[in-house]
Amino acid sequence: MGSTNDALLLKVPRSPTALMQHLQLLVGRGHKFWCGGTIAPAKLAAFVQNKMAIRYPISRSVNGRSFDRRKGLAAVHFIAFPLADGNVAWWLLSDDGPGGLNDPAAPDAHVTRDAMSAGGHITFADYVLHYAHKKDLRTITDKRSGKKKKVLTDISTWTWALTDRVFNEVRAHIERTAARLDYGDEGIAGAAPKGLRGILLYQRSRPLFSGVRGQVLALHRIADDHWSRVRTLWLSRHPRYVARYGDKAGALRPINEVIHKHLPKMGRVLVYGDEPMRLRDLAASQAPPAASA
Repeated sequence: MGSTNDALLLKVPRSPTALMQHLQLLVGRGHKFWCGGTIAPAKLAAFVQNKMAIRYPISRSVNGRSFDRRKGLAAVHFIAFPLADGNVAWWLLSDDGPGGLNDPAAPDAHVTRDAMSAGGHITFADYVLHYAHKKDLRTITDKRSGKKKKVLTDISTWTWALTDRVFNEVRAHIERTAARLDYGDEGIAGAAPKGLRGILLYQRSRPLFSGVRGQVLALHRIADDHWSRVRTLWLSRHPRYVARYGDKAGALRPINEVIHKHLPKMGRVLVYGDEPMRLRDLAASQAPPAASA
């Protein structure tokens, strides 16, 4: 199983996007039973060593987990990540089987959630991990002609999306900003982006998992709709922009341009850096100074 000291050598994902991808892949591979929370960094080491590592085989190697699965035992993963408020978020995930979180005998069975269930989705920051159905454009070879052709295929997959609350808040922000005729900009000479264009630029900078990507595109369409209703009024109040930019004055980026140039499909990212932070480093780097004897 490994010692409790080994558990403090577990790696910490290198970025929020890497963390989200790691959680997505684990759940997609069947580790859908989970529990989690936040903890003060000063308590992290004791929590991992004296609770998690004693209860579950979280420090097992890849080969060790494969061996466990062949015996029908559950594989269990512990993940931690530093938050902006100074605390540490943590998740314990397992697949099915004895020794996992779905085992009625597990110490944490009473707080275990199923990521597939409506009330059990994993959340992080603005995002929720859920099982989604979508259309995917794929290239196949026609059996009769032998030629390549593109077809839309229905697929189901785990992906991150904005929570309903966040999506609705951004939508309302877009509507208010358009109503104020606040066209804004994407940041000039290093200044912070502002106004409607600033809101949209920020959405495009989110981790573009397929679910998030689709929502960001939807928010651009919402912005297009609301801005088209007030653009003529904005132009009447800014004649100098009309004189300078002509038909492009007060225009948002075209949807096709947004799709093809500003919303790239996300590829696989590295979960850990070349010299990854470990749980022990995470605890030590944020823990308050030890009291003097």
